[in-house]
Amino acid sequence: MMDGPRITLLSSLDAKLRSFLEADPRGNERAAMVLFQRHHFVVPDLAVSDRYVAVDVIPMEEPWVTGSSPTHVSFNLGPLREILRRCEEDGLALGFAHNHPTGYEAFSEIDSANERALLEALSNRNGGHVNLVALLLANGTWKGRVRSSSAPNFPVPARHIAIIGSRIQLGSFAQQDTTGFRSRQAAAFGQPFVEALASLRVGVIGASGTGSPVITLLARAGVGEILIIDNDCLDETNLNRVRGARKSDVGEYKADVLARFVDALGLPVKTASMQSLIDVSPDAVDALSTCDVVFGCTDDQLGRQLLNSALYAFAFPLIDLGLGGHVTEKDEDAVLRSHFGRISVIFPEFGECLFCQGVLREVWIRHQEALRENPALTEEQARERYLEGGGEGAPGVGPFTSATADFGVATLFDLLKPFRRFPAAVRKDQFFIDFVNMEINSRGQKGDFDCPYCGAHEFTNLNSSHRLGRPSLGRRTVHV
Repeated sequence: MMDGPRITLLSSLDAKLRSFLEADPRGNERAAMVLFQRHHFVVPDLAVSDRYVAVDVIPMEEPWVTGSSPTHVSFNLGPLREILRRCEEDGLALGFAHNHPTGYEAFSEIDSANERALLEALSNRNGGHVNLVALLLANGTWKGRVRSSSAPNFPVPARHIAIIGSRIQLGSFAQQDTTGFRSRQAAAFGQPFVEALASLRVGVIGASGTGSPVITLLARAGVGEILIIDNDCLDETNLNRVRGARKSDVGEYKADVLARFVDALGLPVKTASMQSLIDVSPDAVDALSTCDVVFGCTDDQLGRQLLNSALYAFAFPLIDLGLGGHVTEKDEDAVLRSHFGRISVIFPEFGECLFCQGVLREVWIRHQEALRENPALTEEQARERYLEGGGEGAPGVGPFTSATADFGVATLFDLLKPFRRFPAAVRKDQFFIDFVNMEINSRGQKGDFDCPYCGAHEFTNLNSSHRLGRPSLGRRTVHV
C-alpha cells in the first residue's frame, strides 16, 4: 500500500516508549500518548501518503489508567483534555501506543475500541477532520495504523515505521510487489531489505553530475518513490556527466529529463520532478517534508543551508554529496593536483551538521547570496564557487561524480542493512574518496556542543509558524 501513512520515531523517543511500555512489574499492558507532526502535502505523480513524525511521548500512569492485565489496558479520558488542547494549539496529531506482553502481534478488538474512543474524544474536542495514529509493540517490533474521523471503523495500515538513530530501522511494511528485478539484491541483503527500499520516498536535491547517477541508481535499486528537485536547465556542457540525458534534451529542466528517463525504464518506481530552488519555494519545502531520506546533490550553498535545517525539523536522514579539487594550469595544459568526493551522513540525533563538518561556511553563503543578487559577476568571481575560495566544487568529470554517487547510494544501503567495517580513522558521518592518491579518509571532528543544529538541537522538530522558521517561505500549513 504505497498510499499508506508512514510513521517516524527518533531513536530517543523510541527508547523512551519501549522502556515505559515494557517496564510493568506485573507483566501487564501499558499505554502512552504520542504527539506527532503530520506532514501532509500532495506531490503530483506520487502516492498520497502522510508522514507522521513523533515529537513527544506522554506515559499513561495511575490514576489515568483504571485497569490492566497481560491482555488489556483501560483508562479514563479526563487527563486527555490538556493533551487535546495542546494538539489543537500546536497543530499536532494524536497518537496512542501500547504493548502486548503476551506477544500477540496483531491489533485486538479491545485495541480497536480504545482507538475509536480516543478518536471520538479528539473529534468532539477539536472538531473538523482529525486522525489518530495507533502503535502496537509486540515481541520487540512495532505495528502501526491510522484512523480517520471520516472513516473511524477502517484503519489504514502503515506503509512503514521508521526508527531514526545512527541508522535507519524500517519495519511493519504494507504488502508490496517486490519480486522481479529486485531478486539479486534480495540474494545479497535479504527480502526485508528489498521491502524497506520499496517503502521509501527519497528526495534528491540536484540532478546533475552526482544527482543524476544517484537517481538512476535508486530507481534500479528498487526505491518506491523518488522526488527530484532542481531548478537548472540542461546545458550541452552537462552531457559528459548527467546520466540519462541526450543532446535532444538540452534546454529542458534537468529534473524533468531525469524523471522521464526513470519512467522510461519501466520499473515499479514512481517519480516526481519539481523545477525549484529548494530554499525559495514553499512547495518544494513542503514536498521535502514528506521524504523519508534526502540526498543533497547540489553545489548551491543556500540550498545546502536549508537542507541543514530541514533534516532536523523534518526528522529525515541527509546524505550530502560533494566534490572538491585543485587544478593548476601550465603551458595551456591543466594539471589535476587533487580531486575528492565527499559523503556526509547526518541524522537528527547523530552526526555533525554541515557547518561543523566544514562543508558550509557563512562566508560561502554570503558569497552565494551575492551571486544570486548579481548574476553579472565576472567569470573569475563566479569561478570561486567551484574552487577553494568559494566552498566545495570541482571540474565536472563523469567518473568522479559517478563514483561519488555510487558511494552515496551504497551508504544508504549500509544505513538500512549495515555491512561496512570502518577503519578507526574514518568517520561514519563523513568520509572522502581521494581520487588522486587513492585513499579514503575523514576530517577531524569539531565537537561544537553549542552548535544550534547538531549541538543544542534548536531545529529538531521545529514547530515554527513559518516553514523552517523562515518568514520568506511563508506560514506552514498545519494538518492534524
